[in-house]
Amino acid sequence: MKKRVLSFILILTFILSILSVFVSCADNTDTSSNDGNNQSPNQNQTPSDEDQIIQSEFTPPDGIDYGGYKFRILGYDGEATGTWQIAAISEIIAEEETGEPIHDAVYRRNKEVEELYNITFDIVPVTYPNRGDFDTKFNKAVLAGDDLFDAAFLLGSSIAGILSKRNVTYDLLTIPSVDLSKSWWDQNSVKSLSIGNKLSLVMGDVNLYSFIAPIAIFANKKFMQDYNITNLYDLVREGKWTWDALHEISRQVTKDLNGDGIIDKNDQVGFATQPQAMYQTVIGSGALITPKNNEDIPVLSPNIEKISGILAKVVPIFKDTDSTIDANTVTGFNNVYFDFIMPKFRDGEIMFHVNQLLFSFELRNMNADFSILPLPKYDESQEKYGTVVEEAWGTYTVIPVTCTDTARTGYILDAMGYYSQKYVKPAYYDVTVTNKLVRDDETIEMLDIIMNNRVIDLISLYNWGDIKSIINGIATSGKADTFVSQFEKNENKINTAIQKTLDELQGS
Repeated sequence: MKKRVLSFILILTFILSILSVFVSCADNTDTSSNDGNNQSPNQNQTPSDEDQIIQSEFTPPDGIDYGGYKFRILGYDGEATGTWQIAAISEIIAEEETGEPIHDAVYRRNKEVEELYNITFDIVPVTYPNRGDFDTKFNKAVLAGDDLFDAAFLLGSSIAGILSKRNVTYDLLTIPSVDLSKSWWDQNSVKSLSIGNKLSLVMGDVNLYSFIAPIAIFANKKFMQDYNITNLYDLVREGKWTWDALHEISRQVTKDLNGDGIIDKNDQVGFATQPQAMYQTVIGSGALITPKNNEDIPVLSPNIEKISGILAKVVPIFKDTDSTIDANTVTGFNNVYFDFIMPKFRDGEIMFHVNQLLFSFELRNMNADFSILPLPKYDESQEKYGTVVEEAWGTYTVIPVTCTDTARTGYILDAMGYYSQKYVKPAYYDVTVTNKLVRDDETIEMLDIIMNNRVIDLISLYNWGDIKSIINGIATSGKADTFVSQFEKNENKINTAIQKTLDELQGS
């Protein structure tokens, strides 16, 4: 029955597409002067289900049999215990089904690919939180010329220590068996991560940890009911979900629970934040620090006026002690986000919290429902919502130069991408948006916006001149007007770091 429905959808979609061609040919109206200004507020949403089915067509090459080859990937092994639940799930390996939806989806994906090409999967393991092992294991093997893994799912924070070296990875654009035009490869990453028209790494649906690493806003639905808050989903759809809107609501719901005249960790607060989110706010607002020139080279060319305006608006919100609590100022906890913010949000004493999507895994048993929203816009004139992937968790796919068969690796990675889109991504969505067996389809819509608008600035991965600390330091100090002087003070250091990376990558 499912196959018949799918066939009907594909046929209907084809007929509609043909009709649309005739309609467009019959319409001689010149729309070239519109410049996209007639786009609806829903422009950030993903294509329809029918379009996704067509985009996700996967036709493996005929007659390939790799004779039981053991395909090895360097990456997280899912052996972690303790704090964050996601760390107990590997994006690479799953030996058997356990009943955990995402783990079992990885298992099904692997079985499909193993049967397709007659291979088995193996892992060169890194165990959370030993993030430094990415650098150590990759560099030791590749610089020694050892063929220890066919591909690697590198942590974002390890990129600078690995890819700043010359000739350690293949240019993915030169490997035809990796079809980077497919929907299971993030097209923003294909465009943004190249340097000098060479692409050393890419983000895709195989990179589960890049699903859980985007920065978002969590909103407690209990407050919406208790305080008659406007529908936040509608604000997003209408393009009116801004930092001003968040701040206004935060001030409305903050309450001095113990009556001591101050708002602190013992009270009901509108917004729980962290200075580390200031950098993501700037980039998510479309203010790139190192945009690329016509030769595909990153250049230190920030829009100083725009960044200064963003900081002037958002820093006071982060520092508003009448409605905001800075997690970094709360003491007495081993992990303030897990041990304090998460329970306080779960128990209905925080309205908004900015964090990575992995935070949602810890909320599945909370007493009140929650929503997930994209980072707010700087103002309503901002073209679209922007999302930044946190380097401490997000992963990226690379092929080391020690790989002995890039065609084989490309075919396998592409198949993994397709079956990740088929099994792993839906399982992730279900786990993220399901609470008490209730599926929130509007949150799925918000996740689509978040995932399809991931903004990448190369300086985020290479952190040239420690730019993130400079911006986040402004959030900590509360001195929003110091960006220009801080930038001018560090400009030469940042440029020197950029040039050092370019010289190494370009062999000059």
